[in-house]
Amino acid sequence: VLPAHLPAHHPSPVHSGEDFLMEMLAGMDHHMQQVRDTQQGLVATVELACRRALDRHFGRLVLVGSAALRVETPGSDIDVVCFTRRDRHEAVGLPVNVLRRVHWVLKELVKQYSDYSPTFSMELIDDARVPILRVIWGSPAAARWPQAHPVAVDISVDQSRPVDHVRWFQRVGAAPCPKAPPPLVAPLVTLTLRCVKWWLKQRQIPRTKEGGLPTIAWLLMAVHVCSLPEAHEQALQGCQRPMAALLASLASFFRHYAALGCLDGVLQFAPDGSSSEFRRRNASTRPRGDRASDSWAEFAVLDPTREGSESLNLAPPLPPATQLLLAHELRRAGVRLERVPTRCEASAGESRRILKEVFEPLPEGTNAMPSFVAGGVGVLLLWGEDPKGGGARTIELGVVEHVIPRPGWAAPFLHRSDDRSELHVRLCDVDERSGRCHSRKKNSVVLCPCHFICRVHLDKEGRNWRMDMEGMERFKAMRYYLQELDAQQQREREREEQAPAKALPDTS
Repeated sequence: VLPAHLPAHHPSPVHSGEDFLMEMLAGMDHHMQQVRDTQQGLVATVELACRRALDRHFGRLVLVGSAALRVETPGSDIDVVCFTRRDRHEAVGLPVNVLRRVHWVLKELVKQYSDYSPTFSMELIDDARVPILRVIWGSPAAARWPQAHPVAVDISVDQSRPVDHVRWFQRVGAAPCPKAPPPLVAPLVTLTLRCVKWWLKQRQIPRTKEGGLPTIAWLLMAVHVCSLPEAHEQALQGCQRPMAALLASLASFFRHYAALGCLDGVLQFAPDGSSSEFRRRNASTRPRGDRASDSWAEFAVLDPTREGSESLNLAPPLPPATQLLLAHELRRAGVRLERVPTRCEASAGESRRILKEVFEPLPEGTNAMPSFVAGGVGVLLLWGEDPKGGGARTIELGVVEHVIPRPGWAAPFLHRSDDRSELHVRLCDVDERSGRCHSRKKNSVVLCPCHFICRVHLDKEGRNWRMDMEGMERFKAMRYYLQELDAQQQREREREEQAPAKALPDTS
């Protein structure tokens, strides 16, 4: 059971943080209104192409994803599912073949309007588990929000899971139902989901295709926190100040997932969405003496639309280096949100400045390892760690001088779980006080993308470099987090050694 709607009449915000959230949401709404006509026109064109490609086998085109959930943010793609109608006499074909037919029809449609051809592009992703046809209107090089964005529609075929997910979010009150009149104001949980999704985009949190968590997993994580009793209480306390309630909800989300072990367990929902539970993995479930198992999280988000033998984990395994990045970003946001005053500000605009830092955008590609580098690229690496988390470990600064993608890899970025592609790296020593870095005299080492945490900006200073403030913050924070993990592991090891061994049964 999720918190009720926020009051329709918005009182004046008490401090600049609430004002910032109102402006941020209003800015997103304004952007989405500007592109709405283009989105609807592109979806209508896609539906026409599907109808022509499938003829009597066309069933319906269903809107899914963030647009259906009303949690769109600037730059969000439109996701649709084309459902086919089958008969006994003629097979429709595999989804990838259906998409090829739609692709061909779209090309023919575009030829009829030559003036629009330069702004129209398509990409058929036919080697994925779920084939996708991406249709893009507008220049892919368009600037980031608030400037113009290209509009993209992703088409899949006969996929029921995205539809089930939308219905589940609607059933639990996290998204508006299509047949109900639109609410005067969005539910608190919907606003929370939207802000979390915006944070994912602004902070360049790795996406599924890069080796991170899928958006659906993040949204379910937010729904879980919004349903907790303490989140209910905080929301009720701020019910007369909608943005104060939203601020409390966001603080609860980041506080909940920033703690050690926060992603080490299983998140599960009741089938009807009435309750949720996070079961932490405890020492008794880990292999005794397995350092890798003790050190790193094993996170699972069970699909709430699948039960029993059909139970499905939506979260892929996260490499240790990726876990470090997520832990840093969650902590970074959580620490800042805890500093936002609940009442009077010590100085004018204090809360606004803090929230601006929380949602501060990172440059595109900061958290992605390119599959080709021209010149050196500064990176943070989890060094001394095998892909499963064993061995000595530390955070190192390196300069990637050369990349050799694994055979058959064609994407412009490398997958974070990839342990076959090669990164030829020159390691550097860092002066944590000044940020100055110099290359070690040893030869370069060969690592894999699974060791990659993030990129950092290095300014050249003669033969050496200087790391920027963002990079230094990450470098220091991740090293500290690693020390905390080591200390926690040492405490658990000592408790394990002190615990009496279980007596073996007497079989004599």
